[in-house]
Amino acid sequence: MHFLLTTFLFTLVQGIQFSFIPSPVIVIHQVAVYYCSVNHTGVSVQWIVNNTASTDLSITEKGIVTHGAAEMDSNLSIPGVPEFNNTIIFCIASGTVNEGSFFDTRNGTLLIQGLLSNVGDLICTTINVCCFVCSWTIPYSLPEVPILGFNVNITSEKITLMHTNSTELSYCPSDFGTYNISVAGLNDGGEGLTDSTQITLPSMLLRNVQVNIEKDNINQWILHITIQNVSVCVDVQFNA
Repeated sequence: MHFLLTTFLFTLVQGIQFSFIPSPVIVIHQVAVYYCSVNHTGVSVQWIVNNTASTDLSITEKGIVTHGAAEMDSNLSIPGVPEFNNTIIFCIASGTVNEGSFFDTRNGTLLIQGLLSNVGDLICTTINVCCFVCSWTIPYSLPEVPILGFNVNITSEKITLMHTNSTELSYCPSDFGTYNISVAGLNDGGEGLTDSTQITLPSMLLRNVQVNIEKDNINQWILHITIQNVSVCVDVQFNA
């Protein structure tokens, strides 16, 4: 996954720069990292997470880690769990330069893409007596987080698992019957919520009649009639 990172570079006073690099959008279970630095020994940076210092126990016990607290160069790591979605992160630069005090802040909001929600408008229709086609619409995802495809589970007496990058799938089972179809989207966090539907392929009954006539050992005619009902899958075409 590739992201475009934006560096916010600001001049605090003459010759002093304050750099803030926010985390890109992440997927659940990934780790967000924010960077902050200044180029003057009289200035240090610290982090505020939702109005609480990042070094506070209530923050650190949730897995948020500060590297380089109250130093010129620091970064903040935040685990990608739903609790931290839309968390507001402040980087504060403060200190004394040439006997003057200053204070400046920059901030960003952490966005976390969770597992995908259900696909939309899942519908399956028969193509002919042998096959059916299923289609669906993609679930919502943050623009920076791609959808990596869809898992399609087709179940009757056995399970057939497929993966597709399309929003349409055709399938020709080897037998008639009722099939349960479920579809789930995938992103870097794993498989999303599943949507399901059902379709029935009715059997086509062909009647096979065989007639044999033969003579027996006393020269009498014997008629043998065999009738078989067979369900088969054939692609029937009718031409007008």
